[in-house]
Amino acid sequence: MTNNNPSIVRFAIIITILTAGSVQAGQIIGFNWYSGVASVAATTIAPPVAPNNDNVVGNSPNDAWITQKNYFAIGPVDLTFDVAPSGGTTEYSFREGVFNNTGLPWVGYHLELGYGHDLTYTKSLSGDGLDFDHPDHDSPLNFNPAPFTFFPSATATEDDIIAGGGVMAYLSFAGDFHFSVDVPDGITQFTIRQSPIAAPEPGTCAFVSMALFGLSLRRSRRRQ
Repeated sequence: MTNNNPSIVRFAIIITILTAGSVQAGQIIGFNWYSGVASVAATTIAPPVAPNNDNVVGNSPNDAWITQKNYFAIGPVDLTFDVAPSGGTTEYSFREGVFNNTGLPWVGYHLELGYGHDLTYTKSLSGDGLDFDHPDHDSPLNFNPAPFTFFPSATATEDDIIAGGGVMAYLSFAGDFHFSVDVPDGITQFTIRQSPIAAPEPGTCAFVSMALFGLSLRRSRRRQ
């Protein structure tokens, strides 16, 4: 199922664009979201103060704030961003709020880069310039915002981030998941697809354990 972004999101984007005066190089100029498992609250994407700053060391001054994603089920949320092409690559610093309203604890969080949304979504290809601060990875990742201990470990490759090493309980809110994206020249839109990784339900674990126990009994009887 596809949802159009709330009017408050459209308002924030319009205000941001108007305050820019004119379109600058490498600027994200539009935003939308698609999901049947979550809702997305207000978003602010400021015009880049440092366009074409590919692989800046530390936090990029180009901010993109996605205030809150409220997950009510496990599944992907596709965030699409319209881009004004430029003569280089601009690094954006993304900060997101994420609320677990799924009824299940999460043991991880997955982000990936691509194009399109829902059934039209395709994964970003290696070497296409769209990446999570590849190859230097010299900007910080944070999926463990204080004072909580959600996901203390996070690994980034060119087009994927996997955060884990902890648990984000039901009804927990993370106010500042933080990562960086290099937005290249020559594209008009890109997608950040992300989804929580839920802990296996107790019933599922019990079923798997029983199945493995039955399989071991069957093998032992055959050996007798």
